[in-house]
Amino acid sequence: MSLPTSLYGLSRRSLLGSALALGACQPAAQSQTPTVSLPPLRSIAPFPVGTAVQAVHLTDPNLARLIAAQASQLTPEWEMKMEYIVRDDGTFRFEAPDAIAAFARTHGLGLFGHTLVWYAQTSPAFERLDEGRVSFAGAYRNYIHAVVGRYRGQAVGWDVVNEAVAEDGEGWRDSLWSQRLGAFDHMVLAFQNAREADPAAKLFLNDYNLEWIPKKRATFLRLVERLLAAGAPIDGVGTQTHVAADQAPGEIARTIAELGQFGLQVHVSEFDVSLSRAKGLRLNRLELERQQAGVYAEAAEAFMALPSRQRFAFSFWGLRDSESWLKREDAGDTPLPFDDQGRPKAAAVAWAAQVG
Repeated sequence: MSLPTSLYGLSRRSLLGSALALGACQPAAQSQTPTVSLPPLRSIAPFPVGTAVQAVHLTDPNLARLIAAQASQLTPEWEMKMEYIVRDDGTFRFEAPDAIAAFARTHGLGLFGHTLVWYAQTSPAFERLDEGRVSFAGAYRNYIHAVVGRYRGQAVGWDVVNEAVAEDGEGWRDSLWSQRLGAFDHMVLAFQNAREADPAAKLFLNDYNLEWIPKKRATFLRLVERLLAAGAPIDGVGTQTHVAADQAPGEIARTIAELGQFGLQVHVSEFDVSLSRAKGLRLNRLELERQQAGVYAEAAEAFMALPSRQRFAFSFWGLRDSESWLKREDAGDTPLPFDDQGRPKAAAVAWAAQVG
């Protein structure tokens, strides 16, 4: 099946219907690999389209071309995190994030920083900090200033605090940062320090599983309210949206609408839709892929329902299935909008139908 070179002139309904029918003529045991012509996602969407990358990805010419053609914004998948930047002796390295930033500049793409403060990562240098030389708060500020300041004027935004809410929704996560600087105060300080380092960058609170743990979502929303009441310079909220193909209908839309209630910008920050994590064991692969396309469509439609000023970006956690982190769990998983060869899948067409 082939689509015209432009989506315009096709109704969303007809395009979505085409997407869901792409695999109908293939045997049920085969994976859906449609032959479809689709304009670049960045040319269809009226908001930035992001993707996660590692520096090594940019050395693959086919993937580099796909990224440059499809995306308008890059998020370093892990090489702007503390585990990469801070060496054990407390010195910093920036080779990989610098390479990603250089690629973004060369191709006219935005750069989104991920992430400054994450409960799951510390550094031996922070753990053994000599308070006689520098206070913990001072070292914390120095780190944020060093990282944000390095990309000042290029980075369009930052995940300042990542995954702060406990998995069960019972309060916030414990971490070295909360222990030394205060459970809430370390978050306020992080936002204040990031604003000092780059007054123009948009600053985000980011979390995951908001779509299927209502209690966690409620706690996240209360945290946003408290940060705003405390005067923290928070500009937006990010929902990672790592979901499965059997995601309960309506929950993504409900989550995005609730996040939009503050008038802040909203970032769908790490989107992918796993087939392997779906619990519908009786469903064959084609049925799961149809469900996956439906989840892509719901997320796009919900994001489009926000006022345009609140649509910060919609970021996929990779473009090709071959680079997905979910492959480490199951080599047969295909959660991303493009297949291993960089061809758009039914999920990409369904997403495009809602934003074009």
